[in-house]
Amino acid sequence: MYASSVKLVGPYAQRIRDEVRQGQARSINQLVAKYAVLGMELSRAPDASLRALEMRLLGGQEKLLDRIDGVQAEVDTLTAMFDLFTKLMLLHLPEPVLDEAEAVQSSALTRYERFLRQVAAQGFDANRPRALRRIAKLLTERMDAEAKEAGR
Repeated sequence: MYASSVKLVGPYAQRIRDEVRQGQARSINQLVAKYAVLGMELSRAPDASLRALEMRLLGGQEKLLDRIDGVQAEVDTLTAMFDLFTKLMLLHLPEPVLDEAEAVQSSALTRYERFLRQVAAQGFDANRPRALRRIAKLLTERMDAEAKEAGR
């Protein structure tokens, strides 16, 4: 069964937000579901086997989310590795002739930017995991620092 919506206000809503922020659950929906099951348990529903089944289902959902997070972390790592490989390939293959080196390198950087735009348009959206955003932020900071050093 899926509940269409649950509205919590005041201290209850704040408590849920705080617990999710502190990492006690992955999402507000997961935490609300957990408290709903606990509330049913506390109300001592007459069917103990149903309560046990609901607790097992909730535990299974949490384990599944852990596994999904692991797979997503591996995908993020492969994405970062492929990005680095692509950049190196476009910058260094084939070895440019000396009098055309600057033009070839500029063309490679242009092709690399076009490749990134195509990948972003076809395979990614704004809801990417934090790991990929963190990798992008660190790479941007590193590239900015290298650009400043080169400009000196």
